[in-house]
Amino acid sequence: MRPPVAAVRALVAALLLSSLAAPAAATLYSYVDEQGVMHYTNVPSDPRFRKLPGGTPRQASSSGGVPAEKYETEIERCADDHGVDVALVKAVIKAESNFDNRAISRTGAQGLMQLMPETARLRNVENPFNPTQNIDGGVRHLKHLLSTFGDTKLALAAYNAGENAVRKYNGVPPFPETKNYVSTVLSHYGRYSGLAPDEGAAARPAAVKKEEIETFVNAEGTRVFTNMPWKYLETPGWRRERSP
Repeated sequence: MRPPVAAVRALVAALLLSSLAAPAAATLYSYVDEQGVMHYTNVPSDPRFRKLPGGTPRQASSSGGVPAEKYETEIERCADDHGVDVALVKAVIKAESNFDNRAISRTGAQGLMQLMPETARLRNVENPFNPTQNIDGGVRHLKHLLSTFGDTKLALAAYNAGENAVRKYNGVPPFPETKNYVSTVLSHYGRYSGLAPDEGAAARPAAVKKEEIETFVNAEGTRVFTNMPWKYLETPGWRRERSP
């Protein structure tokens, strides 16, 4: 009996990702198949594969890395655009990739904010190794989780383990990796925000900036006033007219 196509595809993807996680330096290639599935490899065996810009990927590591200041402009812009605390964005990037834009985890998460391929597609990130695209997509995803759960710890747990896991356990899932991840990010958050590590979550329960009213206008001249600018930033046809 032949295995289902989906099972074969999942097995191939798992083998592919395990090979990408190897420490050997290799150039990364990708292509999108007829079903819209993104494929990545460091050994292109199909003529549809094209080299991804951004150099040679590296496995995510907690040592080394680059200074946060290298991406200061992108982080501040994206955090401001989507209303998320800059310090929290830096903390997530520190914990996820140690500011290595070419990082790839053993599970296939990619780039600075370690976006999984499905998350990258959901947030319209075409090249997860492009720092600007990755940060923007990651911050939008983080904003969604903060708005959904209304709590920094739960949002971080969902960023690591997924929304369904947080809903299933009605809190931070009892996974050692997730519990350690939340603790690590909050520790970095406290440092980047100038607070003691223990104060990171308590001081800012949702880690969302104070909302301000902003104006957006479309091609027909219709104006809206909103304290949720990310909704219009993500909607084609609208542009920010004014920022207080």
